[in-house]
Amino acid sequence: MVLVLTNSLDVTATFLVPILEAAGIDVARFDTDDLVPRLKGSYRSGDASLCWNNRQISPADIEHIWYRRPDRLTSQLFGDSPEGNYARLEWTEFLECFLAHIPQSKWMNHPARNVAASRKLQQLTLTSKIGFTIPDTLVTQDPQELRDFFYKHEGQLIVKPMSTGHVERPDESCDTLVYTNRVHESQLNDLAELVNCPTLFQQFIQKKADVRITVVDDEIHAVELLASDDSGKQRCDIRRNNMVDVSYRPISLPPTVRQSIRDLMRHYKLRFGAIDMAITPNGDWVYFEINPNGQWAWLDLTAETSIAKSFVSAFKSMQPSTISA
Repeated sequence: MVLVLTNSLDVTATFLVPILEAAGIDVARFDTDDLVPRLKGSYRSGDASLCWNNRQISPADIEHIWYRRPDRLTSQLFGDSPEGNYARLEWTEFLECFLAHIPQSKWMNHPARNVAASRKLQQLTLTSKIGFTIPDTLVTQDPQELRDFFYKHEGQLIVKPMSTGHVERPDESCDTLVYTNRVHESQLNDLAELVNCPTLFQQFIQKKADVRITVVDDEIHAVELLASDDSGKQRCDIRRNNMVDVSYRPISLPPTVRQSIRDLMRHYKLRFGAIDMAITPNGDWVYFEINPNGQWAWLDLTAETSIAKSFVSAFKSMQPSTISA
């Protein structure tokens, strides 16, 4: 059985689950916002089990867990009372205890491994040691340090979030996504807003193309993403304009880049990863970051990749794979 941990609004799971089922894979999708009414838990003398939709599930039945986008458990049964919150916490604890019986190697990926691989600055420290080229990077709140860094790179600087870059507001329709942006000299005159918290600045990399690399166990998919800015050069942040003007084409990885990716996945013990890189006009490959739980379905739909097939291969295997040397 493949257990999918997510929520009912997860379109990536909605895309993949029917493909898995069509391939003959037994799938149980646990949407954390619609799970409790259909679930019963039991533990006795070392044996944990779940009854889901009248089906008994033990930890031994689960060959793989796909950890997608689970939210906190919600249910109308809990209500808004303190007692309801207590019941939610008990449900959460039991479910996590059940899942703790399943080895981390069966997860894609275990949340602890996702957390370890999500620290951008530690990523940069690691990747510079295992063979990747990375941009010169500064995190600071010191205006003078920023000015010095700006002029060191002759004004070729970007600023970007260290965390999600998602600003949540009471009205979801007013939420803000913070993109990667160029830093301009005029902004150095008033830095109160720019460096009011530890802020990540990097040397601006002139790109010939962005590259998204998606890894599923031993299989690696690389796609070149092309989109121009107003000057006709590759856009600073490919995500702008909802990516409606982006064109895609498969690309082969240089052997050194492929090996560094394998080393990166092995270091974090990841079975899945979405890696952002770029190719410079001189042909150099530059690493930006890895998202251990990144989006990928849009590539199968628009770039004609076969990432879903890689998931089918991974989940048909009785023994979870690890990225090979």
